[in-house]
Amino acid sequence: MKRNSYFFVILLVISGFAVQAQTPRIDFGHKGLYPEGTVFNSKNNLFYVGSVTDGRIGSVDMQGQDKVIYEDKNLKSTYGMKIDPKTDRLWVCVSDANYSEHSEPATFKKMGRVIALDLKSGRKVADIDLSNLYAGPHFINDLILDNAGNIYVTDSFSPVIYKIDKNNKASIFAQSDLFKGEDVALNGIAWHHDGYLLVDVGSQGALYKVMINDPRQISKVKTDQLFPGADGLLLNTDGSLTLVQNKSVDKIFQLISTDNWASAKTKAATSGADRFQQPSTGTVANGQTYILNSKMNELADPVKRPSPAFSLQVAEFRPVQ
Repeated sequence: MKRNSYFFVILLVISGFAVQAQTPRIDFGHKGLYPEGTVFNSKNNLFYVGSVTDGRIGSVDMQGQDKVIYEDKNLKSTYGMKIDPKTDRLWVCVSDANYSEHSEPATFKKMGRVIALDLKSGRKVADIDLSNLYAGPHFINDLILDNAGNIYVTDSFSPVIYKIDKNNKASIFAQSDLFKGEDVALNGIAWHHDGYLLVDVGSQGALYKVMINDPRQISKVKTDQLFPGADGLLLNTDGSLTLVQNKSVDKIFQLISTDNWASAKTKAATSGADRFQQPSTGTVANGQTYILNSKMNELADPVKRPSPAFSLQVAEFRPVQ
């Protein structure tokens, strides 16, 4: 458990140079946790986080006090997560894609599951296998719910979006060569109430729009820049889209569209001085956007020591000229 560390934005003038401190953050966790997914529950004022190294799922309060709510080594690694507020279920992506301590040949790049935890009891109440729906490697990375309780799930190692209906029946929703890419391809996903999904393909740095009533209608969103390493997406109540970018850029962007996401432009972004650390996903808590600093880049570097703690950091956006 870690104390809550807030670094308020201040300007220090030293020898004529302005130095900007980090934005507020909540430190939590333990050595080697490496969480990738997060979501905030407004009903109990708790964040939930997973772990790519051991798969455990935990809660974190606003003071950084964390505890394990579910663990099972058969989860391998846990990634994107969302809460269904109608059922109080936490839906979580499960795979064995890269850094699990429990990885084994039978599951490595083959496992593809989505589980649900009942947040009142802490019990696992659903466990859905997606791996047999498409013949290919699997990395179940992120998911989103629509207003009818359907779940849409991205696979970063295969060019497929899956659908889980409200009866927990799984199927292939959309499949396209447009989703292909080296390394991590399909990643973040958002649902728009006008009847479509927005997804990013991290290795391309591109956004795509997928119509829900006809998922064969897939179009690339024309953007004013590319976002290689695009990860989590959040569609905000004002209609803007928050996009998390890592791959050494480590910034968070807000995009807006005036033509129903046929095209988009960058409205605002965080500052490089905020020093996000391999940010992965984000969530909105009490009116602020919190970004998870996964630090997962350390896992690919044998020289780096495992981090002793991780953080949820406030994203403060500045207009882009």
